[in-house]
Amino acid sequence: MSAMSSKLNSKLSLSFIISIILHGLLIFILAYQFVPNDNGQNYGNINGNSIDAVMIDPSVMTEDFQRQLQSQINQKKEEQLRQAKELAEKTAAEKAAAEKAAAEKAAAEKAAAEKAAAEKAAAEKAAAEKAAAEKAAAEKAAAEKAAAEKAAAEKAAAEKAAAEKAAAEKAAAEKAAAEKAAAEKAAAEKAAAEKAAAEKAAAEKAAAEKAAAEKAAAEKAAAEKAAAEKAAAEKAAAAKKAALAKKAEQAKKDKALDDLLGGLISSSPSTSGGSASRKGVSDGELNKYKSLVQNAISNKFVNPPNVYHGKTCELQIQIAPDGLLLNVIQKGGDADLCREALAATKLAIIPKPASNLYSEVKTMNIDFQPQ
Repeated sequence: MSAMSSKLNSKLSLSFIISIILHGLLIFILAYQFVPNDNGQNYGNINGNSIDAVMIDPSVMTEDFQRQLQSQINQKKEEQLRQAKELAEKTAAEKAAAEKAAAEKAAAEKAAAEKAAAEKAAAEKAAAEKAAAEKAAAEKAAAEKAAAEKAAAEKAAAEKAAAEKAAAEKAAAEKAAAEKAAAEKAAAEKAAAEKAAAEKAAAEKAAAEKAAAEKAAAEKAAAEKAAAEKAAAEKAAAAKKAALAKKAEQAKKDKALDDLLGGLISSSPSTSGGSASRKGVSDGELNKYKSLVQNAISNKFVNPPNVYHGKTCELQIQIAPDGLLLNVIQKGGDADLCREALAATKLAIIPKPASNLYSEVKTMNIDFQPQ
């Protein structure tokens, strides 16, 4: 506030000095008009006998100067008052804003503290209520469980005692009757039972020993036969595979020759006792080869006694010219028998068909029956 007053006083002093200088300059100019110039003339105009002149009243000038000075002083004071008022209003507004912010902050802090205290109290209350409820529930459950266990134990004990008593009475009665009947029957049946038991035991023992021996011998022979045949089959298959290319080429040559010879044979009359049914191949030759194939499959087929008796399986077999098995599928028959027959066929060593017979047996159907 004092700095602002000093600033206003400084501005007022400068304005006052400028005003004095301007007024002095004005007085000088007015007075200079009455001083004669170089031509001996006055600034006043002479019109006949009268002279126009400007008269300056010092008192009027003083009053005018004082009025102007007072006006400037009043303006400066009003400006100072206005600035002082604005400063006071600004200070009051800032103070009010600071007080409002402090009050709002204090209210917010108070509200936050009250909210935190309320939440803490509520949480503590809820925790205490929950703990009390859990404790009461646990005590109630324990009491109910103890009561239920006690009632169940008492009921079980009563039922057990009654059951044991009834069972003892019934057992005593049954025992007496059984002992009496057994004593009476035992005397009559003892000799016969002992004799029959001895005979039966002897017969069963002999039959069991015989069956066990036969079974063991059959299983051993079958296992040895299967192992030997498997090894031979694997060896033969390896040899066949190594020679397959050479034999396939020979088969092509044989087929070409067979086709040529077959055409010649079909054009000439048959001299054999059997009838030639297809390209010079008789039904007897075809059936004979199929019988050889079935025997080859049977050699690899392990047939438990009477398991597949009376059952058949129809197989469709595809072979190479040298007899190598290309494919085998089930066409019909008993499913279990066909499963075993397929496995045996894949292990069998199928004989090589005659060149004139191959076209008829390269894809053939076999009605397989275990031998």
